[in-house]
Amino acid sequence: MNRDWIDFKSLHSNIAGARESFENACEMLFRKIHSDKSVSQVKVKLGDGGIDIFIGELGIEPITVIQCKFFLESFENSQKSQIRDSFDTAITSTKYELKEWILCIPRVIDIDEHSWWFKWKDKKIKQHNKSKTFITIKNGNELITLFKEQDLYNQIFNIADSLKIDEIHKALMPKKIALPTEINPQIVLFNNYSKKCESFYLERELDVEFTNSLKLSNLWVSGGSGLGKTALVNRNLTNNNVEYCYCDLSPVTISASEDVLEEILCRIEEQFILERNSNEKNKIKQIAQILRLAGRRKIIIVIDELSVDDKSILKNIAKDLLNLVTHFSSFSEHDNLKFVVSTISNPKDIIENKSKASEHFQYLNCDDWSSDLERLYDILNISLNINLIEKYKIVILDSSQYSPRILKNIFRKIVALDDLSSTTIETAIKISISEIVN
Repeated sequence: MNRDWIDFKSLHSNIAGARESFENACEMLFRKIHSDKSVSQVKVKLGDGGIDIFIGELGIEPITVIQCKFFLESFENSQKSQIRDSFDTAITSTKYELKEWILCIPRVIDIDEHSWWFKWKDKKIKQHNKSKTFITIKNGNELITLFKEQDLYNQIFNIADSLKIDEIHKALMPKKIALPTEINPQIVLFNNYSKKCESFYLERELDVEFTNSLKLSNLWVSGGSGLGKTALVNRNLTNNNVEYCYCDLSPVTISASEDVLEEILCRIEEQFILERNSNEKNKIKQIAQILRLAGRRKIIIVIDELSVDDKSILKNIAKDLLNLVTHFSSFSEHDNLKFVVSTISNPKDIIENKSKASEHFQYLNCDDWSSDLERLYDILNISLNINLIEKYKIVILDSSQYSPRILKNIFRKIVALDDLSSTTIETAIKISISEIVN
């Protein structure tokens, strides 16, 4: 029986469980490969020096650091940013000397992802004057081969237990939901928009307003978590064939506005294969200089997932973003380039110079789903061929709290439980509500 990393995720219930087990599996593998050396896992805590697993005697000799990232379904800006941050933390650590850095992922990356990896690797090797073997990657297929060579495959993928579980499931859980064979429920219930999800995207008046407003001005999109800000931005830029540089701040630990500007600068450098002017220390000016070098083609700079609890830090970030847009506009004739900023906080609550901001930004808010959630429910219900009766529709919509994220999560639970009884619907709602993280 052959199992892959999709099966591995299913065996551990969810991404969180699979991520922890993936790290444990990698430790077992390297411990067996390097049986003559010290191989240790590091408990996660602030200031751990960017280590998941290390080979060698810490503090005594240079060590090999193994970074485990359970990137299974995506290898995009967020994942690339995590890789950059992990390596930078390791290479600059004062707690140890780095001998080599190994990235382990369950995914086999495609041609574009390979291109990014080798360009980033080459940049870092030159920056730190290291050999080509200083940074390496072990993908999902290579890891499975190594597990088999070290007689760990059956243990890691629970082959014997999985066979028993499959038999029990077949006996106790007859299917009651006839999902269309051509429909992938993961695409129907998407979190991250892509063109293949278009049939299941609910176009709202806000989408038209976004497209029209962007022709006139920079945009500041706001709204609570799970209310569709990122999907709104990605969908309308993608569908309008607009080139955009996506700065995803979700994996970045933000303690000051400088952290945000640095991430934006790194993304723009990668996107346009340009390097900042190291003689210029002001990051706002560095960003503006690179953007001017990028040419006069139509480009959108998207700054997304800007979520900070500290109001004073958030206000400083808003001030710097406004200064960035103002500075670029003042010293450039490039009217094709625009900025889209996305925040949970309402910009009117965090921007101090509101009159100045109004000259450069138009504001869109995603919070109001009162007239749209039922339409989204109908799309999901019909696309998944679940066809819930009307009484369930009322209960589910009331329980969704006008949140598309909660609504989709309820449908995920119904599909996973594979039953349409009242008890199952109630269970799906109860679990979904309990999983809400504000």
